Amino acid sequence: MGNGMSNFSDFLSSGGGSEINDQKAVYSDVNLITTESGEKWLKSGVLDTNISAYPNATVKLTGATYTSTNWSVASQITISSGITFDGSFFWLCDRNTNGSVFKYNASGAYQSVSFTTSGDSENNGIFWNGSHFYIAGSNAGTIKRYNASGAIDSGWSIGSVGGCTGVAVIGTTVYVYVQSYNGGGSNANSDNVVPFTLTSSGGTAGTPFSTHSNTGGQIQDLTTDGTHLYATTRTGVVFQYTPTGTYTGTTFNVNALSSASIDYGGVAFKGTEIYSTNGRDNKVFEYNKVNSVGMPTIDTTLLNGTRYVRIL
Repeated sequence: MGNGMSNFSDFLSSGGGSEINDQKAVYSDVNLITTESGEKWLKSGVLDTNISAYPNATVKLTGATYTSTNWSVASQITISSGITFDGSFFWLCDRNTNGSVFKYNASGAYQSVSFTTSGDSENNGIFWNGSHFYIAGSNAGTIKRYNASGAIDSGWSIGSVGGCTGVAVIGTTVYVYVQSYNGGGSNANSDNVVPFTLTSSGGTAGTPFSTHSNTGGQIQDLTTDGTHLYATTRTGVVFQYTPTGTYTGTTFNVNALSSASIDYGGVAFKGTEIYSTNGRDNKVFEYNKVNSVGMPTIDTTLLNGTRYVRIL
């Protein structure tokens, strides 16, 4: 803010109606202050799961709690792996049955609809971006995409990504988790997430980043909530990354009640819930998101002994 720290304390102490250098303080509540110029200042240390209380703060996903809800997909699927939600229905990959993908409603009831992918019998990851399913075939080492009816886009693919087990799309970037990648960059051959910029026929590879130092390898799935990337290990531990590859420090479990300690296959977001699959017992497990309001620090100041953090 142009007035500087000392002027800002005076400015906030002016009661919200007086002008200091042509600016006013507008009080949203005791913890969140909005200036006339649009800056947002949040009382330091304030966290609240009620997002509406601090509408201008950043919402941060910090965990997941099991809801005691799960359902079996064993009647259709031999080994469940990737899962995605298209806004109305879940779609699950079977990585052991001819590359089939199965459709379930929001309550877990099978809809007697499936489609078979082309060119790979071991599909691990699936992601719906609003127009296409992107599916990671780990045997063939390709990412292919399909329309809402399950028809392949025959002119589009990303190849040479052997051992790919997860795929997620943010905007025009396709992120692929690859166990061993030789496409360049300082992290080649070490549990990479590779970003591909979408093209009409596939994608142009960018600089990969490694997840190995955090996850220790064995990533089974990659997904996104539109803001962050989430890498899930075989033991059901989820690690959060920024799209540029920075580990945020947020880790949570989606392995609360499965009878198997390994082979967690996929993770999908649906509103306020998170869903995970396990390939050993072929169930889908439901979790509630645990959110907090974060405070990305731009600047700080003291007002009557209380520190405020600028969040916008």
